[in-house]
Amino acid sequence: MEEETKVTEEKTTIEAIHNLMPEMRDTQRKLKDLREQLKDVMDQNDEYKQLADQIKELSDKRLMAKKALMEDKDYQKVSVDLDDERLKLKDLQEILSHYLVSYYRETNETSFTDDFGETRAVVLNAKIGKTETTK
Repeated sequence: MEEETKVTEEKTTIEAIHNLMPEMRDTQRKLKDLREQLKDVMDQNDEYKQLADQIKELSDKRLMAKKALMEDKDYQKVSVDLDDERLKLKDLQEILSHYLVSYYRETNETSFTDDFGETRAVVLNAKIGKTETTK
């Protein structure tokens, strides 16, 4: 009986997902259309166009300044160190994420006490990925 209930719940959940997906696609299309409309309205505004041109000029100047900075040895060293630390943090966050998922699976708890004694929430996040090719 318990197995039958689980299958029914899974089927109901899949049906709910299938029912929601067309609405999500429709909303994504509407968002795309609205963004295009907004861009058209902005492009028709003279003040906006003038500011956009000024921003582009400043962006070009910023790019030239950054190229000059990239030739500086001190800048290069600090930039490499920064990239290394960012990569390390990203790796640590991924490892922590795996540990938190394991903790949730083991305990079914959505909070834990951290190393400072603070209670922290475990945030589980799911989203639909790209379609998989069938073999």
